[in-house]
Amino acid sequence: MQRSVEDGVIITCDFCGTDWDQLMPMIEGHHGSVMCLDCCKVAIEEVKVKEGKFRCTLCLREGIPAEEARWAGQFVREQFEETVGVVCEDCVKQAARGFSSDKDVDWKWVRKPL
Repeated sequence: MQRSVEDGVIITCDFCGTDWDQLMPMIEGHHGSVMCLDCCKVAIEEVKVKEGKFRCTLCLREGIPAEEARWAGQFVREQFEETVGVVCEDCVKQAARGFSSDKDVDWKWVRKPL
């Protein structure tokens, strides 16, 4: 997510609302959607199936069937009173692989056995 300020643009995690400080690792989806490493870590642990179809904030797929797992961030746009970011399990895994393979990120994804 981006917002304009007087002297530029601020990039914000779509899932927790944290502003990017150019030090915190973030990964970009389509059309400027962004997920921070902290949210990715939580999403890996909490991704699950919920009721209803949904749209993924990162890949922008719409009408994803309810039986596909997802994770919803905690950042709420007060003017809409809704959760901003919802991410599909595929994007959570892709983000985890991306963070894990980045030599500048001091974190590795340890996949849990099924």
